[in-house]
Amino acid sequence: MKPQKLSALVAFILLLFLSASCSDDPSEGSASDFCKKLQVLAGPDSALTNLTLDNSQLVNQTIADLLELASEAPSSISNETQAVASLYEDILSKIVSVSPSQRTTELRKFQDELDEITTSARALELYGETECGLQFISPFETSNTPVPQVTED
Repeated sequence: MKPQKLSALVAFILLLFLSASCSDDPSEGSASDFCKKLQVLAGPDSALTNLTLDNSQLVNQTIADLLELASEAPSSISNETQAVASLYEDILSKIVSVSPSQRTTELRKFQDELDEITTSARALELYGETECGLQFISPFETSNTPVPQVTED
């Protein structure tokens, strides 16, 4: 797999977000701060959005951003956010520590853990939508585009 495609795959797996607005209601307290951080992380200028595995500065910034997001998560979503951030810290740290030719193999080794974290990632996505007003490009939804049937004559 080419490095650009692998970077795109990792970024997609890391819950790619579309920019949207969070509530600025001060009564939301830490939820509002969390929404703002989630929005920044999803923004077009964030390290996550511009992630390339050959740029260690962007990788380190992405990890830092995810861990900061997890540290500021409201209690209702804290465990899920921490689980997602921690796994992706492990994945990114491992993938950038190996040669580009080994990255796909290393990413595959995390498949079971990625499968286990799906519920947490979905909960984080739902929180972002319902509490922050964000719109996600969800890695969990299937396309409704019909697949053309091949007919034999």
